[in-house]
This record gives sequence, structure tokens and C-alpha cells, in this order.
Amino acid sequence: MTGDDSKSGRSLSRDVGPFAAIATVVAGTLGAGLFVTIGTASSTTGPSVILLIALSGLVAMAIAINYSWLATIFPAAGSTYSYVSRAFRNRLGGFVATWSLWLGYMAAVAVLAIGFGNYLQVFYAGVDPRVAGAGLIAVLFLVNMLGIRRYSVSQNAIFVLLLVSILVLVVPGSFTVEPANYTPFFTGGFDGALAATVPLFYAYIGIAVAGEIGAEVKNPSRNLPLAMVGGTLILIALYMWTAAVIYGVVGDYTVLANSERPLSTAAETFLPLNATAVVGFGGLLATASSVHAVMAAGIKLPYCWGWDEVFPARFSAVNDRWRTPHWSLLTLFVVSTGLTFWTSGLDQVIAISTFSYLVAYGATSLTAMYVYLRKPTLRSKAAFDPGALLFVPGLIGLGGCLVLLSQAYVESLPVFVPWLAIGLGIFGLYWYLGRRADADVGSILDTLPGVPTDEYDPNIRGGHGATDESTVPDSREPADD
Repeated sequence: MTGDDSKSGRSLSRDVGPFAAIATVVAGTLGAGLFVTIGTASSTTGPSVILLIALSGLVAMAIAINYSWLATIFPAAGSTYSYVSRAFRNRLGGFVATWSLWLGYMAAVAVLAIGFGNYLQVFYAGVDPRVAGAGLIAVLFLVNMLGIRRYSVSQNAIFVLLLVSILVLVVPGSFTVEPANYTPFFTGGFDGALAATVPLFYAYIGIAVAGEIGAEVKNPSRNLPLAMVGGTLILIALYMWTAAVIYGVVGDYTVLANSERPLSTAAETFLPLNATAVVGFGGLLATASSVHAVMAAGIKLPYCWGWDEVFPARFSAVNDRWRTPHWSLLTLFVVSTGLTFWTSGLDQVIAISTFSYLVAYGATSLTAMYVYLRKPTLRSKAAFDPGALLFVPGLIGLGGCLVLLSQAYVESLPVFVPWLAIGLGIFGLYWYLGRRADADVGSILDTLPGVPTDEYDPNIRGGHGATDESTVPDSREPADD
């Protein structure tokens, strides 16, 4: 599969515009933050969640900047995998950094789908959240199967409706806040605040999902940074505003901490019943849009591994009509559906998912600094040049990930370690088969996953397509694996 024609035949279509890219980041993330974790995270720290959202947002913004910068150099599918493997010329590094992320995406789909089921109980009290979540996954599986263009249209519509439903809560709620409800601000001291950082960072897990669909975004040098940095700014503002409202209108924060639907619980204190239902509807939209975006992103990793010949080739195969990596999508659908019934609780799955994201986010932050220091040719091809200031988000992103990993590893390692061992076994098998077949690894790494050869070729300067000379990496270095 190393031939150019074969790879172009498995490429993706650039059908995602700037609004859909921003909707992927914002609407694809809000379900995790506003409607799943923003209330329950207060169990160890109280109303100080408001401040911790800002601090987590600082780390998230740093990571978004790192992703944005690299995305303009490598406008490919798979974000972290493509950035690490192409910058270091090493498929193993990219694979290790993202193998756990694939598990994280599948776990995130399960968590968010269960959240959808919880909000459906606002309207149908007797529904089983896991059954409802599995039904949602099935519906969105079909939508994603129809291709990225249908995904864009549906995600845009959900995004608009979602923003309206949030404003129904936060605008009137802003006028009914009682400052006394914010005291005591820190209820669990430093340890309690630190314990809340993992679930709160989970509220930002979608900041880089636009990078996963980088091969499908139009004008990626402009629209990918706009989506990831601009979308993260919108998220921080919405999270802080909403948190200030719900903790300001509810006299006892433990009511929110113990609620499976914290926004609806807060709405009941000052909104009439029909408005509360609107917020419940917003919860359905938010969790559904997050599942939608994470599914679109999660199928790109096995697609990239198959493209690079370190995973079964069928995972990089695409439907001729809709250009969808259908085998990758089917696998995610089956595993995520199973996880909705397997998990013993949201906390464990959130920890596993967040741990996986942090590994990838830390690797990307490290890669950004590495490219700036050691790869001047690549650095010169980025769409924007922050200069040495790039080390500020690089260090914040990497340091923040390491701190958060120290909190998430206890619940995650029992799953992460055997999962990583399985991944290394698969990689080793396909690496061996490639060696026996005398695969040209250098030629493989001279392509970008999901990008047609005539749009992206290291031997073409000023070629046609959505990318141009500014996105062509320096391919003169040998591959390491």
C-alpha cells in the first residue's frame, strides 16, 4: 500500500468549513463539561470549581495553541499521530502516543452517551440511560457513515440549538445569583481542589478534535487554528459563566455534586418548568453533539495507522461514495456500545479517558517545542510564527499534562498497561511484516494521512489543492522505524 495511487484512493474529502470546525470543538466538548462534569466535580472542592475551570482552561488553551501551530504544518487526519510521526520521522512514537487515545475516544463516547441517557430522564423518567446511550450511538453511527458533509450539516444545526438552550439558563440566572452561595469557596483545601482537576479538565477534552479531522477541513492553515484556539476561548467563557450561575443560585453545592443533571437541578431553583425542560433539551443536544464529534475524530486514528501500514489495511479503506473509513467506524461503534454497559461508573471511565487524552496532549506539546528547536525547515512552513513565545504554551501544556497525569494514573493504569501491551504487539507484527515485504518507510512518512498525493507531495513545490508549499515538510531525513 505504499504506492501513491493506492494512498490517494484512500484519501478523505475537504468538506468541513470554518463554522463546522468551530462547532466540532465547541459543541463537541460542551456535553462533557456543562452537562456531565461541571457540577459533579464540586464534590471535593465546592464553588471553587469556578476558579479551577479558569486554570484548567489555561492549560487547555496552551494545548490548543500547540495543536494549532502543528496543524498548519501537517494538515492531516489523526492530529497527534501525524504530528509526532512526521516530526520525528518515527511511526512507533506516534503510535504509542495515540494508541491509548483511541481507547480514550471510545470511552468518551460511552461516557457522553450515558450522559445523554441521564438527561433523557428529564422527559422519560423510566428510561435506562445505558440503553438510551446505546441507541444514540447507533443513530450517530449511521450519520457518520454517510460522510463528513452530513456530519457537518447536522453538527452545525445542533450547535445553534445548543447555544440557545444554554442562554436560556445563564442569562436569566445571572440576575438571580446570591454571592453568599459562593462561601465557603474552597471546601476541601488544596487536596480537594487538585482532585477536581481531572474531571474538570475532562470538560476540555474536545479542544483538539478538529485536528483529528484535519484532512477534511477546508483551508486548514486558517480554519484549524481558528477552530481550536477560538473554540477553546468560547468554551472557557461559557464554562465560567455557567459555573458562576449554577453555584450562585444553588445554596448547597452538594446538591449539584450529587446530581446527574446539575444544570437542570440549578434551573429548577429559578426557572419555570418549561424553561427547565429547555435546559434538559440542551443537555440532550450537548451530549449528542459531543458523541457526534468524538465519533468523527476517533475513527481517524486507526485510519492513520492503516495508512502507515502499522495496523490492518482495511482500517484505512474508505467508502467509495461517502469517503468514510467504515471499518474504523464500525469498530468504534461496537466497542463504545459495549462500554456503555461494561463500565462500573462514570468516574472510572472519565479517569481512563482523560488519562489517554493527556498522554496525547503532552506528546503534542513536546513535539511543538521539538519542531521549533530542531526542525527549522518545518518551522518556516507554519502558517503563523509565534517565535520563542511558542515555549510558553509548550511548557504549560506539557507541565499541565504531567500534573494531571499524576492524578489520573491510579484508576487508569490497570487498563492502560495491558491495552498498551496489546497495541505494541499489533505494531510489532505489522512492523515485522513490513520489513519482510521491504516496505519503504521513508516514502510512507513522506505522505500525510488522509491527504491525496496530488494535494500533498514532498517533491511538489507550489502544487494545487487546499495545501501548498507552506505545508510541505522536510522529507530529506531518513525514517527511524
